[in-house]
Amino acid sequence: MIHPAPEKLRALADRWQGQDARLQRIAESLLAGEDWTRHLRGLPYIDEVPPRDGEAYGRDLRGADLRRHLHPRVEVTRAVERDAALVAAVTLEAQRNNTPLPDVSPFPTDVEPADGIALAMRRGEHFLLARIGRHVVGTIRWTSKREFADLCDERDYADLSGLAVVPTHRRVGIGSTLLASAEWDVAAEGLDWALLRTATEVGLVPFYEARGYALRRVRQMTYAEAPTYLDGVMTKRLAVIGENRP
Repeated sequence: MIHPAPEKLRALADRWQGQDARLQRIAESLLAGEDWTRHLRGLPYIDEVPPRDGEAYGRDLRGADLRRHLHPRVEVTRAVERDAALVAAVTLEAQRNNTPLPDVSPFPTDVEPADGIALAMRRGEHFLLARIGRHVVGTIRWTSKREFADLCDERDYADLSGLAVVPTHRRVGIGSTLLASAEWDVAAEGLDWALLRTATEVGLVPFYEARGYALRRVRQMTYAEAPTYLDGVMTKRLAVIGENRP
Protein backbone atom coordinates (compact mmCIF):
# COMPACT_ATOMS: atom_id res chain seq x y z
CA MET A 1 0.00 0.00 0.00
CA ILE A 2 1.34 3.43 -0.96
CA HIS A 3 0.66 6.23 1.51
CA PRO A 4 0.53 9.76 0.03
CA ALA A 5 3.11 12.19 1.31
CA PRO A 6 1.89 14.82 3.80
CA GLU A 7 2.00 17.45 1.06
CA LYS A 8 -0.28 15.32 -1.13
CA LEU A 9 -2.72 14.77 1.75
CA ARG A 10 -2.94 18.54 2.29
CA ALA A 11 -3.51 19.08 -1.42
CA LEU A 12 -6.29 16.47 -1.49
CA ALA A 13 -8.02 18.20 1.42
CA ASP A 14 -7.46 21.69 0.04
CA ARG A 15 -9.15 20.86 -3.26
CA TRP A 16 -12.51 20.79 -1.44
CA GLN A 17 -12.18 24.30 -0.04
CA GLY A 18 -15.04 26.45 -1.34
CA GLN A 19 -16.70 23.41 -2.93
CA ASP A 20 -19.88 23.31 -0.81
CA ALA A 21 -22.16 23.52 -3.84
CA ARG A 22 -20.31 20.66 -5.52
CA LEU A 23 -20.47 18.54 -2.35
CA GLN A 24 -24.20 19.20 -2.08
CA ARG A 25 -24.74 18.04 -5.67
CA ILE A 26 -22.69 14.92 -5.00
CA ALA A 27 -24.73 14.14 -1.88
CA GLU A 28 -28.05 14.63 -3.66
CA SER A 29 -26.96 12.37 -6.52
CA LEU A 30 -25.78 9.73 -4.04
CA LEU A 31 -29.18 9.73 -2.34
CA ALA A 32 -30.97 9.58 -5.69
CA GLY A 33 -28.86 6.66 -6.94
CA GLU A 34 -27.47 8.68 -9.85
CA ASP A 35 -23.94 8.85 -11.24
CA TRP A 36 -22.50 11.25 -8.70
CA THR A 37 -18.99 11.06 -10.13
CA ARG A 38 -19.91 13.50 -12.92
CA HIS A 39 -19.79 16.27 -10.30
CA LEU A 40 -16.05 15.64 -9.81
CA ARG A 41 -15.22 17.22 -13.16
CA GLY A 42 -12.58 19.93 -12.80
CA LEU A 43 -11.09 18.71 -9.51
CA PRO A 44 -7.38 17.84 -9.42
CA TYR A 45 -6.19 14.24 -9.07
CA ILE A 46 -9.48 12.61 -10.19
CA ASP A 47 -7.71 10.76 -13.00
CA GLU A 48 -5.76 8.78 -10.39
CA VAL A 49 -8.80 6.58 -9.65
CA PRO A 50 -10.22 4.56 -12.58
CA PRO A 51 -13.98 4.92 -13.20
CA ARG A 52 -16.45 2.08 -12.90
CA ASP A 53 -18.73 1.05 -15.74
CA GLY A 54 -21.34 3.73 -16.39
CA GLU A 55 -19.61 6.37 -14.30
CA ALA A 56 -17.92 9.48 -15.62
CA TYR A 57 -14.96 9.52 -13.23
CA GLY A 58 -13.38 7.38 -10.56
CA ARG A 59 -14.86 7.48 -7.08
CA ASP A 60 -12.29 9.86 -5.69
CA LEU A 61 -13.63 11.54 -2.54
CA ARG A 62 -10.29 11.76 -0.76
CA GLY A 63 -10.34 14.76 1.51
CA ALA A 64 -14.09 15.33 1.22
CA ASP A 65 -16.44 15.58 4.22
CA LEU A 66 -19.95 14.75 3.04
CA ARG A 67 -21.60 14.26 6.42
CA ARG A 68 -23.44 17.56 6.61
CA HIS A 69 -24.39 17.43 2.93
CA LEU A 70 -25.97 13.99 3.16
CA HIS A 71 -28.87 15.52 5.05
CA PRO A 72 -30.81 16.51 1.93
CA ARG A 73 -32.39 19.89 1.42
CA VAL A 74 -36.08 19.06 1.29
CA GLU A 75 -38.67 21.40 -0.18
CA VAL A 76 -42.26 20.78 0.92
CA THR A 77 -45.09 22.34 -1.07
CA ARG A 78 -48.83 21.92 -1.36
CA ALA A 79 -49.81 19.68 -4.23
CA VAL A 80 -52.29 20.86 -6.85
CA GLU A 81 -54.44 18.81 -9.20
CA ARG A 82 -51.74 18.48 -11.85
CA ASP A 83 -49.59 16.80 -9.16
CA ALA A 84 -52.15 14.05 -8.50
CA ALA A 85 -50.23 11.45 -10.50
CA LEU A 86 -47.06 12.23 -8.52
CA VAL A 87 -48.89 11.76 -5.22
CA ALA A 88 -50.31 8.44 -6.42
CA ALA A 89 -46.93 7.18 -7.68
CA VAL A 90 -45.01 8.06 -4.51
CA THR A 91 -47.71 6.54 -2.30
CA LEU A 92 -47.76 3.32 -4.31
CA GLU A 93 -43.98 2.95 -4.26
CA ALA A 94 -43.81 3.59 -0.53
CA GLN A 95 -46.63 1.23 0.45
CA ARG A 96 -45.39 -1.59 -1.75
CA ASN A 97 -42.12 -1.47 0.16
CA ASN A 98 -43.35 -1.13 3.73
CA THR A 99 -42.26 -4.61 4.80
CA PRO A 100 -39.20 -6.83 4.28
CA LEU A 101 -41.17 -8.76 1.65
CA PRO A 102 -40.82 -6.90 -1.67
CA ASP A 103 -44.13 -5.65 -3.08
CA VAL A 104 -46.12 -7.27 -0.24
CA SER A 105 -47.79 -5.75 2.80
CA PRO A 106 -49.73 -7.80 5.38
CA PHE A 107 -51.91 -4.81 6.22
CA PRO A 108 -54.67 -3.39 4.06
CA THR A 109 -53.53 -0.60 1.77
CA ASP A 110 -55.78 1.48 -0.41
CA VAL A 111 -53.72 3.44 -2.91
CA GLU A 112 -55.94 5.82 -4.80
CA PRO A 113 -55.40 6.39 -8.51
CA ALA A 114 -54.53 9.86 -9.72
CA ASP A 115 -58.11 10.72 -10.65
CA GLY A 116 -59.27 9.79 -7.14
CA ILE A 117 -56.63 12.02 -5.59
CA ALA A 118 -57.59 14.90 -7.89
CA LEU A 119 -61.22 14.43 -6.82
CA ALA A 120 -60.17 14.45 -3.16
CA MET A 121 -58.37 17.75 -3.75
CA ARG A 122 -61.51 19.25 -5.27
CA ARG A 123 -63.42 18.11 -2.19
CA GLY A 124 -61.05 20.02 0.06
CA GLU A 125 -58.39 17.51 1.09
CA HIS A 126 -54.85 18.83 1.29
CA PHE A 127 -51.75 17.05 -0.02
CA LEU A 128 -48.12 18.01 0.53
CA LEU A 129 -45.18 16.87 -1.58
CA ALA A 130 -41.53 16.63 -0.52
CA ARG A 131 -38.93 17.21 -3.21
CA ILE A 132 -35.17 16.89 -3.35
CA GLY A 133 -34.14 18.76 -6.44
CA ARG A 134 -36.32 17.48 -9.28
CA HIS A 135 -37.27 14.27 -7.46
CA VAL A 136 -40.51 13.81 -5.51
CA VAL A 137 -39.60 11.66 -2.51
CA GLY A 138 -42.57 11.81 -0.15
CA THR A 139 -46.12 12.91 0.51
CA ILE A 140 -48.72 13.36 3.25
CA ARG A 141 -52.40 14.32 3.23
CA TRP A 142 -54.82 15.85 5.69
CA THR A 143 -58.46 16.80 5.90
CA SER A 144 -60.78 18.19 8.56
CA LYS A 145 -62.91 15.58 10.38
CA ARG A 146 -65.03 15.04 13.50
CA GLU A 147 -65.15 11.22 13.87
CA PHE A 148 -62.88 11.30 16.93
CA ALA A 149 -63.88 14.75 18.19
CA ASP A 150 -64.23 13.31 21.69
CA LEU A 151 -60.43 12.93 21.72
CA CYS A 152 -59.91 16.53 20.54
CA ASP A 153 -61.93 18.67 22.99
CA GLU A 154 -65.04 18.18 20.81
CA ARG A 155 -63.40 20.28 18.09
CA ASP A 156 -62.87 19.63 14.42
CA TYR A 157 -59.40 18.21 13.89
CA ALA A 158 -57.02 17.51 11.05
CA ASP A 159 -56.89 13.84 10.12
CA LEU A 160 -53.34 13.15 8.88
CA SER A 161 -52.82 10.13 6.68
CA GLY A 162 -50.84 8.80 3.77
CA LEU A 163 -47.41 9.71 5.13
CA ALA A 164 -45.15 8.07 2.57
CA VAL A 165 -41.44 8.28 1.76
CA VAL A 166 -39.88 6.33 -1.09
CA PRO A 167 -37.51 3.61 0.17
CA THR A 168 -34.34 5.16 -1.31
CA HIS A 169 -34.80 8.32 0.81
CA ARG A 170 -35.84 6.90 4.16
CA ARG A 171 -34.08 7.42 7.51
CA VAL A 172 -32.81 10.90 6.68
CA GLY A 173 -35.64 12.90 8.30
CA ILE A 174 -37.99 13.38 5.34
CA GLY A 175 -40.94 11.77 7.14
CA SER A 176 -40.43 14.05 10.13
CA THR A 177 -40.19 17.07 7.84
CA LEU A 178 -43.44 16.14 6.08
CA LEU A 179 -45.21 15.58 9.39
CA ALA A 180 -44.06 18.94 10.79
CA SER A 181 -44.99 20.70 7.54
CA ALA A 182 -48.47 19.21 7.65
CA GLU A 183 -48.89 20.41 11.24
CA TRP A 184 -47.92 23.95 10.21
CA ASP A 185 -50.37 23.73 7.32
CA VAL A 186 -53.11 22.57 9.69
CA ALA A 187 -52.39 25.30 12.24
CA ALA A 188 -52.44 27.94 9.50
CA GLU A 189 -55.99 26.82 8.71
CA GLY A 190 -57.02 27.42 12.33
CA LEU A 191 -57.27 23.81 13.54
CA ASP A 192 -55.54 23.09 16.84
CA TRP A 193 -55.65 19.28 16.89
CA ALA A 194 -53.97 16.75 14.63
CA LEU A 195 -54.96 13.09 14.65
CA LEU A 196 -53.48 10.12 12.87
CA ARG A 197 -53.92 6.36 12.87
CA THR A 198 -51.31 3.65 12.58
CA ALA A 199 -51.28 -0.13 12.73
CA THR A 200 -49.47 -0.72 16.00
CA GLU A 201 -47.79 -3.85 14.60
CA VAL A 202 -45.87 -1.74 12.08
CA GLY A 203 -43.92 -0.28 15.01
CA LEU A 204 -44.35 3.44 14.31
CA VAL A 205 -46.02 4.37 17.61
CA PRO A 206 -42.67 5.37 19.19
CA PHE A 207 -41.83 7.45 16.08
CA TYR A 208 -45.03 9.48 16.48
CA GLU A 209 -44.73 9.68 20.27
CA ALA A 210 -41.28 11.21 19.87
CA ARG A 211 -42.94 13.92 17.75
CA GLY A 212 -45.56 14.82 20.34
CA TYR A 213 -48.40 12.42 19.57
CA ALA A 214 -50.16 10.45 22.30
CA LEU A 215 -51.78 7.04 21.82
CA ARG A 216 -55.41 7.63 22.84
CA ARG A 217 -57.31 4.61 21.58
CA VAL A 218 -56.58 1.16 20.18
CA ARG A 219 -59.14 -0.74 18.12
CA GLN A 220 -59.03 -4.24 16.69
CA MET A 221 -59.61 -4.13 12.95
CA THR A 222 -60.42 -6.95 10.54
CA TYR A 223 -60.48 -6.81 6.75
CA ALA A 224 -61.07 -9.51 4.18
CA GLU A 225 -57.87 -11.22 3.01
CA ALA A 226 -55.79 -9.46 5.65
CA PRO A 227 -54.76 -10.35 9.20
CA THR A 228 -56.51 -8.81 12.17
CA TYR A 229 -54.49 -5.87 13.42
CA LEU A 230 -54.60 -3.15 16.07
CA ASP A 231 -55.42 0.35 14.89
CA GLY A 232 -53.82 2.97 17.12
CA VAL A 233 -55.45 6.42 17.21
CA MET A 234 -52.98 9.16 18.16
CA THR A 235 -53.53 12.88 18.75
CA LYS A 236 -51.46 16.04 19.20
CA ARG A 237 -52.49 19.52 20.33
CA LEU A 238 -51.14 22.19 18.01
CA ALA A 239 -50.46 25.86 18.53
CA VAL A 240 -52.76 27.74 16.17
CA ILE A 241 -50.90 30.41 14.22
CA GLY A 242 -52.00 33.94 15.10
CA GLU A 243 -54.54 32.90 17.67
CA ASN A 244 -54.49 31.96 21.36
CA ARG A 245 -56.89 29.21 22.30
CA PRO A 246 -57.78 28.45 25.92
